[in-house]
Amino acid sequence: MLGSSARALIGAALVAAVLLAPSQAGAQAAGRRLTLADARAVIAAAQKSAAAKNLLVTVVVADYRGDVIALERQPGANAESVDGAIGKAMLSAIFLRPSGTFRETTNSGSPITAVNESTGGRLRFGAGGVPIVRGGVLIGAVAVGGATPQQDEAIANDGAAAIP
Repeated sequence: MLGSSARALIGAALVAAVLLAPSQAGAQAAGRRLTLADARAVIAAAQKSAAAKNLLVTVVVADYRGDVIALERQPGANAESVDGAIGKAMLSAIFLRPSGTFRETTNSGSPITAVNESTGGRLRFGAGGVPIVRGGVLIGAVAVGGATPQQDEAIANDGAAAIP
């Protein structure tokens, strides 16, 4: 008989498998992946947006699985913004939508909570992470931390816009 943590892990794996179904594997096979050069362009665009607003932030770019490709924390940006930005990028990439849309779905026992438990609680719920789409296919996510949630999301959207 499986314990509750084993059931949660299995449930999280099933949710992730369904959400990352063949379209993601096909996207990677077709070469529609987020490169390091892409990630650097996203970070540069996000930092330009932050600078225009006189904000110091951390910007994280993750691939379609939620794995970090690049991270840059501006000098003077809050050190705690790093973990938050990583968690928002992971969440947005894994679930194919902005991280801010999850604020009200994080109740105990939900599939999203189970996935978060399977990542060791690393996902962060709140605005600031957005998917990056190329050719109609999710290729990754960008997230920003260090400003207000609304500012983080606006800067992340500016960063994501760097990908044609």
